[in-house]
Amino acid sequence: MHSLLGKNALVIGASRGMGKQMALELARNGADVAVAARSTTPTDAMFPGTLGETVDEIKAIGRLAFPIRVDLAIGAEVDAMVAEAIDELGSVDIMVHSVQYHGHGSYDSFLDTTIEELETQMWVNAMSALRACKLIVPHMAERGGGTIVLVTSLAGTIERGRQPGDASTGLGYPISKAAIGRLVSALAKEVRDLGIAVIGLNPGFVISEHVLADAVDNASHGWNIENGNPPTVPAKAVGYLCTHDDPLSFTGTDVDASALVADRQLVSSVRPGAADAARTPGFDE
Repeated sequence: MHSLLGKNALVIGASRGMGKQMALELARNGADVAVAARSTTPTDAMFPGTLGETVDEIKAIGRLAFPIRVDLAIGAEVDAMVAEAIDELGSVDIMVHSVQYHGHGSYDSFLDTTIEELETQMWVNAMSALRACKLIVPHMAERGGGTIVLVTSLAGTIERGRQPGDASTGLGYPISKAAIGRLVSALAKEVRDLGIAVIGLNPGFVISEHVLADAVDNASHGWNIENGNPPTVPAKAVGYLCTHDDPLSFTGTDVDASALVADRQLVSSVRPGAADAARTPGFDE
């Protein structure tokens, strides 16, 4: 394992939840961090957490931090985000994409979701990652390599039958996460010889702000919160992957965050039910 001193990271989706904790973990390991999201003030957000709060916490660790407001549904803003991160930091050695769309249609059935809502989910969850990779890969190649971590989900790989009245996510989420998984495996093959690792990270059931906000009687959309892990668990996994002596040994794989953290004993305890919960119908981290 090595320090990230002298390294720079761009973390997308860093105003709260896993993304925020991943940015903080990279900073604790020595990286300076550009944090990107849409929530710059409390009025911008459906849930607690803003870019400013993340920046303040990173600076308190003693690292540089820059906020970048971005609407991931707009391609030009994704392009500008990557350019601004490189400009502010001087370079980007690590990029983390930890994104889940929350908005109109995210929990609706296919018949109740408009095509515009489906397109927005695909843009935010998947196309933003693809577009950011398209821009960051040439930059990393010029620098001799880098590490890209894309947050996946078992929702993109397991079959789930939705029944009327289910509280599970609509089709936009699993389809977009399936695209992320395919992006990891395909891109990793193309860029390995450039020294760029492309790693998927399956976080399992994570108790993020949106899960707590929807919780009733210790359950959120039918999922028992006791089976989940805090966002610091997948964050520790990202820290491990990015400080590893050979990130390329993980390239093209979809790493199970809970299993990795438990196996390497990166935190005092990991709830093993988090991985099993992710395999139940209706699960969504």
